[in-house]
Amino acid sequence: MRMDNDFINWYHVETTEAERSLADRVGNLEEFFADMLFTPGTPSGDLIKIQSKDHNADAEWFDDEIDVPEELECFSHTYFTYRVEVPEDGCYGYFDSENQILYVQPSLVEDDATVLHEMIHMHEFVINELPMFYHDALLWSLYTDLRTRIPGLDELIAGHAHILTGAELYRQGGLHDILFLLKSFDLDIKKGYPLGTVFTYERTEDFKEYSYQAETTGEL
Repeated sequence: MRMDNDFINWYHVETTEAERSLADRVGNLEEFFADMLFTPGTPSGDLIKIQSKDHNADAEWFDDEIDVPEELECFSHTYFTYRVEVPEDGCYGYFDSENQILYVQPSLVEDDATVLHEMIHMHEFVINELPMFYHDALLWSLYTDLRTRIPGLDELIAGHAHILTGAELYRQGGLHDILFLLKSFDLDIKKGYPLGTVFTYERTEDFKEYSYQAETTGEL
């Protein structure tokens, strides 16, 4: 990943006002991704809880946590840079994993749904560089949390998992796996959006028959 000093130079010297605004927006939205870093108190954080005790045989057990990899513990949006431009293919935005750059169209810099979509890609890039069990643990924690909040979640996953769906989405905009789907639902709920808003690709139409239990106000 990039070093913070590189980000400081980019932010204050190389970037445009629109790109600084995008970087600031990403920083403000980071609170919605604590689970993707296995932060204690989130559903994924429950999967790093353990019981420990000192070497003394008479010592009592106490609550403890498994250390997460440095890539998660020290994660910062300042390890990436941000570009505001219209991509050649005309898409709303994309995440360039090779160069660690998040792109968004100029007209969508202030559209949280678009920025959140690309931030899922950014966080999945980090997760996918780790052993696969981190990806699986995160997927499971999202699923177990969302299945109590979205009636018909299994139906939604089954439709998304079909090879025809996966192939078409990959053709349009690259990989959008089941973990991506679940995190997009989590963000829809947190932001009060109709299901499919963060996912885009016209998925709000696909999911319009499904509701969810909102954060504080009951059914949407």
